[in-house]
Amino acid sequence: MKDLRLAEVQARDSMAFGIKETIGTLVGGGILMMLGLYAYSKVGSKIDQNEFTAAENTTMTNIKTNITSGFDIASVVFIVIAVVAIIGVIYLAFR
Repeated sequence: MKDLRLAEVQARDSMAFGIKETIGTLVGGGILMMLGLYAYSKVGSKIDQNEFTAAENTTMTNIKTNITSGFDIASVVFIVIAVVAIIGVIYLAFR
């Protein structure tokens, strides 16, 4: 009986450790996303396209589209991390 209680305590300790790490990942990742978007907006607005050819303009448009798509997809990663953490907490709570 004592071993069962020890296993429960260890499971709850590991659950708390996972929550701390998940929150750290979400906060750190969110800050990095904001910094990346800020840097992208500052650099992207400074590029002078007045003397670009049509091919260069198309390339620049494709680059900007790909960067914004990457940031959109990266934001979904944080939602997935949060959902996995919630499922993990529920799993350990009813174990």
